Amino acid sequence: MKIFLLIITLFFSGYSSLFSLETIEEKFKNSVVQVKITTQSPNFLFPWQPKKPQTNGAVGVVIANNRILVFTSLIDYYTSIEVKKFSSYTSIPAKVIKMDYESNLSVLEVANPDFFKDLVPIQFETKIEPFKAVSILQLDNSGSIQNSKGRLTGIDMENYPMGYTELPYLHVNSNEKLDGNGELILDKDKAIGVLYRFAASKNSGKAIPSFVINTFIKQKFEKTQGTVFPYKGFRFRPIPDESTKEFFGLDKKTDGVLVAEVVPYSSADNYLQLNDIILEYGGMKIDSQGYFKHPTYGKQYISFLAHCGEEFGFKMGSKIPVKILRDKKEEVISLPLRAFPYKSVKIPYMNYEGKEPEYLIRGGFIFAELSEFLMKEFGSSWRSRIDKKLLYLNDYKRMNKKGDNGRYVLLVQVLPDDSNNGYHSMSFDIVKTLNGK
Repeated sequence: MKIFLLIITLFFSGYSSLFSLETIEEKFKNSVVQVKITTQSPNFLFPWQPKKPQTNGAVGVVIANNRILVFTSLIDYYTSIEVKKFSSYTSIPAKVIKMDYESNLSVLEVANPDFFKDLVPIQFETKIEPFKAVSILQLDNSGSIQNSKGRLTGIDMENYPMGYTELPYLHVNSNEKLDGNGELILDKDKAIGVLYRFAASKNSGKAIPSFVINTFIKQKFEKTQGTVFPYKGFRFRPIPDESTKEFFGLDKKTDGVLVAEVVPYSSADNYLQLNDIILEYGGMKIDSQGYFKHPTYGKQYISFLAHCGEEFGFKMGSKIPVKILRDKKEEVISLPLRAFPYKSVKIPYMNYEGKEPEYLIRGGFIFAELSEFLMKEFGSSWRSRIDKKLLYLNDYKRMNKKGDNGRYVLLVQVLPDDSNNGYHSMSFDIVKTLNGK
């Protein structure tokens, strides 16, 4: 009798689990939509001639106020965007009302409010439990939800596909076939992130966590472009050995990191100096590698507090206290948190702000500014094909010096013409002077 009851219990437990999966698919079918995007990227080598249009699909997440969340990296240089929901075979046009390159998140709007009548907005969680099994919802070609299995294996920091600001991401492992185009990640039936990258060869991917999404969603939409994620404004080096500590006057039992670079026009400009040692950041003790102990997510970099520290009271426009050792004396300063200063970029490399490349043609000479996008026109092996001087500039001189806000101008190539006969071999040369200036 006991064996019989055990079998019945296991049967209904398995049935309940299966029913739960079906319920998740049914519950979220009216919270995600198919997004069809046509883009036409500029050709930086021949800037008057755009590249061929490309069409891609994405998963759009319905959010409050009749809006749809998508990735900026998928709609950059878009020419048309269409959305289709589960209850309709018809695609309708959508327009972009907000683009954020730092968080890789954008918002779409549909002119017809009736489109959202049978759709339910997603509510993203404020907290995430790392290291657990998750469901990953994606859409097939017919628009039906496919429920895949995965597992969270941690939280780390990196620059998203088009951003200059490091932000947290979720490690996601899965044996399923995923695209990384906006698949919704669920902890049971709670939305905790969207997948933006997946490597099938490694069965691993990266997702934007829900607390980053919530910060983005809460921002106002006065401008089409902009971000609410501040940037700390400096780069640091670890202090792992006692001899370095002794040189800078740091006690052997005290940890900290060395300020190695201050980004011009940033939050740290005019506040931090080279060779300052950061002992505490945002009230948190910093170890010799630049980590602090997050109460939920364990060891995280300083960047977490500055770039995504809203839970600690640090957000755009606020100030963050920093305890430093300068000239062997401790002091506390307050850094105003501001967005990444785009004018500090001398060689654009993460995004081009959605602009078309500027160029000038005179007498068959083609001039354009140096950017990593221009160098990438040489293909996947561009680093081995590009002039080593330009490669050096790109790797070590990407940012302006303090007080400077210029760009490098190149003579990109020469078009055949009687007026420039004899100069046809010139290409990718830096313009240093013009008429002696």
